[in-house]
Amino acid sequence: MTTLDASARRDLARAALATAGAGSWRSMTLLDLAKAAGRPASDFYGASLAEAVDCVEEAFDRAISDTLENLDASQSVRDRLFDLIMKRFEAMEPHRAAVLAMEAGADRDPILLAAQHQRHVRCARWVLALAGLEADGMTGNARAQGLGVIIGQARAAWRSDDAGDFTKTMASLDKNLRRAEEMFGRWAGFEARPKPADSAPS
Repeated sequence: MTTLDASARRDLARAALATAGAGSWRSMTLLDLAKAAGRPASDFYGASLAEAVDCVEEAFDRAISDTLENLDASQSVRDRLFDLIMKRFEAMEPHRAAVLAMEAGADRDPILLAAQHQRHVRCARWVLALAGLEADGMTGNARAQGLGVIIGQARAAWRSDDAGDFTKTMASLDKNLRRAEEMFGRWAGFEARPKPADSAPS
């Protein structure tokens, strides 16, 4: 990753989203993105198309916290994680064509798939932090890795959803968060489920 400043990263993300849906993303160049951003190419020195995707994903991650004041602290951890992750998909939705163009062919390229997973893990760390859960250390890293997989599965569902309809996305996310809660409980950051009371002998 280069050392682009925050302003350059935001402009690179905007340029990528503005141009990705207009043609083949793989044929884009930094000169194309610099022109779309209205900045000299030197501002993006050392960057690449992969970093442009990183900047886009970073922008979507940041959008999760834009309406954090609406997060209900009385919700269960699972519900908080669900709401936070769905905010990301809501931020992605207006840019569906561009995002899909940037992802085209990624499922056939192991390097791109690995990079995409790392972006999902980075998103997971941010979501865990916003939900008030540990995202560092061995336990936090395991949580982030697991949640990153769940985000990736929800993203695959989002790709097959109709535009503006999150039915498959929400179903995938809800199912896999519930599964994580049932399998890992408090270790994964979820509250322990209350055990049913033993029946008293008659």
